[in-house]
Amino acid sequence: MDEKTRERTRELPVVEMQQEEYKAMQNQLVTVSQQLSIAQAIAVKEKARSEELSNLVNRMQADFDNYRKRMNDNNKKLKEDGICTVLEKLIPELDVLKQAIQTISDEKVAEGVKMIYRQIVDILTAFGVEEIPALGMQFDPNLHNAVMQTKTNDPSKVNMIVEVYNKGYKMGDRILRHSIVRVAN
Repeated sequence: MDEKTRERTRELPVVEMQQEEYKAMQNQLVTVSQQLSIAQAIAVKEKARSEELSNLVNRMQADFDNYRKRMNDNNKKLKEDGICTVLEKLIPELDVLKQAIQTISDEKVAEGVKMIYRQIVDILTAFGVEEIPALGMQFDPNLHNAVMQTKTNDPSKVNMIVEVYNKGYKMGDRILRHSIVRVAN
């Protein structure tokens, strides 16, 4: 065997070893490639899940904001309803005090009752309660309650309020009590 052959023979195991290392590296590369594909699939899935959870959180936040607004509006309405209920019960007392003022003969007692009457009117005014205009106005069934009719010969006075029995009151757009009136017919 010549020197070249011997050297080739010695190189043969080295080449075979390199080929095995190359195959092992190829197998590792395939394994790493598969693991990378799996990791990428998991990353895509987790990103979608993250977006889904983010959307859920945003929807829940919007739902909570809407709930809070509804509750604030509901509380405001309940408060207004409570105030109106109290004021509706207070308004008839004005009628009683007005009748008392007209019938009391003792001037000092009448003056005390007038003072109470003014205080109740001030309370109503503080809550934004206004008297509904009636006398001489056109009859409006949304504001007035006609309990009597009077015949008139003047066509310009048809459907006009000629007498007010009880004043009507409103708070904003809400009617607390309709005016009780007599209407020309």
